[in-house]
Amino acid sequence: MAFVRFVVKTKMTKRICIGKITGPHGVKGLVKILPYCEDITLLEQVEDFEITLKNPSGKYMLAEIEGINTREAAEDIAGTELWISRDKLPDISDEDAFYIEDLVGLKAVDTDGKDAGTVIAVYNFGAGDLLEIKPPAGEAYLLPFTKDNVPEIEEARLIIACAE
Repeated sequence: MAFVRFVVKTKMTKRICIGKITGPHGVKGLVKILPYCEDITLLEQVEDFEITLKNPSGKYMLAEIEGINTREAAEDIAGTELWISRDKLPDISDEDAFYIEDLVGLKAVDTDGKDAGTVIAVYNFGAGDLLEIKPPAGEAYLLPFTKDNVPEIEEARLIIACAE
């Protein structure tokens, strides 16, 4: 299974973090942005800045931000996260792809329909995607997010083949 990596700030605001300004590039105010999204054009739709994308630089995108004209000004906004409204994200046509925002908070049930908990986070430490599930009792656990472990995802819940 695959999903598009986004992080939600809060469920109430429905804003999604799609990147981060990591630092300046050059002396004229360009910035390096680490995108968290597959569609980098979404970076031009963030809420707090008017961004014009320039070109890729390794894993970063170089960009011009309106009002940021010096290296010092670019340094001042280094570390700033870039947020977009959830409703600006495109629909996903692949039935095996999901936004993290849509998975967090889902109820998990086993194949018999028994409550297995709630998805409280999604992680990827490099070896594959993991769902953190908080069961009704006991400690939260990590479940590899694979078709074998999560054979079905419905609108309000996911079905897991193995529970803790």
